[in-house]
Amino acid sequence: MTRKEYKREYDKKYYTNNLDKIKQYKKEYYLKNKDKKKEYRLKNKEKYKEYKRLSYLKNPHIQKALSAKRKATKLKATPKFADLKKIKEIYRNCPKGYHVDHIVPLSNKLVCGLHVEWNLQYLSAKENMTKSNKLSWNNCATHHIS
Repeated sequence: MTRKEYKREYDKKYYTNNLDKIKQYKKEYYLKNKDKKKEYRLKNKEKYKEYKRLSYLKNPHIQKALSAKRKATKLKATPKFADLKKIKEIYRNCPKGYHVDHIVPLSNKLVCGLHVEWNLQYLSAKENMTKSNKLSWNNCATHHIS
């Protein structure tokens, strides 16, 4: 057995035997360095953008799978009573630099919203990317269903 093969075998055993410890370490590391990662991305926008582009070109199937999953979720979350014309109009009238966002996300650990006109809002691209699939509590409290 070569040194390389031995090392690979040793690492595999170590990983299997210490999985909880490794996961805990990775979680702590992530939480400790989350701000640094965000700061790096902001400082190196072009570099990060190019990395994402190359990543997509290398693995377009991953992006396509994520997109298909989102579309399927959206379809399941669209009830028969949804006004599809109003929804299309909301997307069509979205101001430049803004995204159409679901106030109550379509998929979340706590709650799953509907793809209906009263669950949509305009958010700046930055706000929407920051929000991710979190719930907009401040908008839920002030949002009225007509």
